[in-house]
Amino acid sequence: MKRITLLTVLLLSISIFAFAGDAAVFENIGFSNDGQTYVFGQYGKLDKTYEAWAEIYTVDVAKNNYVKDEVFITKPSNLTKNISGKNAFESLKEKSEWKIAKYNCKQSDAANLLYVRTDEKQNSTDEIVFKDYEGSTEEQEIYYHVKLVPTYEGSGKNIKSKYYINLEKKDGNGNSISKYVVGTPNFKRKGISSYKINRIFSDKTGKSVVFIVEKTLEDESGTSIRYMVETVRF
Repeated sequence: MKRITLLTVLLLSISIFAFAGDAAVFENIGFSNDGQTYVFGQYGKLDKTYEAWAEIYTVDVAKNNYVKDEVFITKPSNLTKNISGKNAFESLKEKSEWKIAKYNCKQSDAANLLYVRTDEKQNSTDEIVFKDYEGSTEEQEIYYHVKLVPTYEGSGKNIKSKYYINLEKKDGNGNSISKYVVGTPNFKRKGISSYKINRIFSDKTGKSVVFIVEKTLEDESGTSIRYMVETVRF
């Protein structure tokens, strides 16, 4: 898969971007040994009440859906005002360990990082292209073409939106080899005013691919940033 420069690797150790409001911190817990399960989390503090919150999600990669009874959430409340979002997350992770320890999750290494968003001025719907080094040969180069396709209705806190991701495999001449629609195209989300693909990476085999999607939420408390994932298994 795509080679990653030292600069790109260093970017992963930096916050995704600075945000003045309520911005979540994404936690990449990792893939199971067989690459069929992916676990991630996010946490933060509400911008106005300073209440900490944390979430952990277990994803069936092939189904692109959460594993039943393996979503863990600490809701913001008066009880979380005096702790940091990071501490809320670590506590939640410890409490959920009895469920997710069986996956023995490991993060992908730099060689499996396919894309990282580094330019905030980049249009979220611009096509993303990267080479499949594992699938390419001297006779034929293979590339993945990725495009986010969102739809929005309304505005402000009344906005509703949906999206999907077009994933297409092409040869060096631009001929299509295979196509995938990743996500749930007809599922509308209330209050989400934008989507961006933040990162794309695979497991060690290259068969499971995760898209980290950053979403902007508009509600009574203001604007906040949250994360979700879409997954596909070849």
